[in-house]
Amino acid sequence: MRVPRASERIADRLRGLIVRGEIPPGDMLPPEKRMVEDLGVSRPTLREAFRILESEGLITVLTGAHGGPQVRLPDLSVASRHIGLYLQTRGTTLADLLEARAEFSAICVRLLADRCTPEGLEELTTCVQDQSRVWEAGVDTAADFACWVSLTRVFHNLIAVHCGNKTLETQSRSLTDVLGAHRAMSIRRLADRDAVADTAYIPSVIEDYAKLVRLVEAGNAVVAEKHWREHLYGLFNLERAILTGSVSHV
Repeated sequence: MRVPRASERIADRLRGLIVRGEIPPGDMLPPEKRMVEDLGVSRPTLREAFRILESEGLITVLTGAHGGPQVRLPDLSVASRHIGLYLQTRGTTLADLLEARAEFSAICVRLLADRCTPEGLEELTTCVQDQSRVWEAGVDTAADFACWVSLTRVFHNLIAVHCGNKTLETQSRSLTDVLGAHRAMSIRRLADRDAVADTAYIPSVIEDYAKLVRLVEAGNAVVAEKHWREHLYGLFNLERAILTGSVSHV
């Protein structure tokens, strides 16, 4: 077995204090000189521990007279980037990723219909209304399309946030983030080519979203899950076209 380096042991100790809330977000870690003395390590070892925690998104090192390591909440986007890189190294296909997102999201929807709060329902309703307004104003440029896509991402994340299960929320949002990174690259390609994706499908998507909100409001978990799974699998070919840059010119 590999013996952990001193910096890893220090990082592990500080990580425990942070995740247990003993050092809350926004607080500064003790001065470096004091930590070196209290922990009995060298300054380079302590700084290496800081780099480990910073790479995990648990601290940010501020510069200046009052700088130093400041505790922050873990950022899900950091985990999403690692997941995305890992999936790439495994040769994961886009179809595989879309299937996983569909299954996670469908389960979230079933729980959402049982557990959604009035506040969650209002946020979902508002998101669908925003989507309708964007469509009615015209999705004629890559920027318009980017706005529309960002609202679909918001809707998916709202499903995850309000389903009442933290583990499923994290998994679902991570997959949405990974897909979002692919979409962002595709949209940049569209902008470079003065092109937009075929947007004729947008009204049917908005209607599917609106139907889901109605089913959630009615508490119809079984039908809501079935509807959402069918919606996501029905979009497979379209999603692949969007994420691989298949477009029609303006």
